[in-house]
Amino acid sequence: MATKKRFPTDQIEEPVLDMSSLIDVSFLLLIYFLVTSTLEPRESDLSMEMPTDGGKASSIQIDPLKIRLTAAGQITIADQVMTDDAQMEAELDRYKQLTDATDKQPLVIVASDDDAKQQRFVDLMNALARVGITTITLSGFEKGK
Repeated sequence: MATKKRFPTDQIEEPVLDMSSLIDVSFLLLIYFLVTSTLEPRESDLSMEMPTDGGKASSIQIDPLKIRLTAAGQITIADQVMTDDAQMEAELDRYKQLTDATDKQPLVIVASDDDAKQQRFVDLMNALARVGITTITLSGFEKGK
């Protein structure tokens, strides 16, 4: 006769590891390290000026060019009397090239006598336009100086 066990034995289950808590901890660690780490900046993000072969000419100051128109129609550029329109245009072109080379905008100050002929003033403005100077300041028109 078979003997019956009085107390039934529990069946032993395979051990199970709950992975959900481990995944949560690993994501928290990943987020912590991403937030606290410092990323190296790219070279393009650095405010660095690379040298050029042209050099930096912007530190040179160019004075405004002073032009005077007298009642007799005589034009004086930087205290030098212009004998003809070709010389005047050459002097204006030289000033324009100087300002272009230094990356500055040319500035011309024109002082005219009240008795000066209008056509001579228009000739001066046309010469300025031909060489490409567009920034012109008209100082007060002076009588007899």
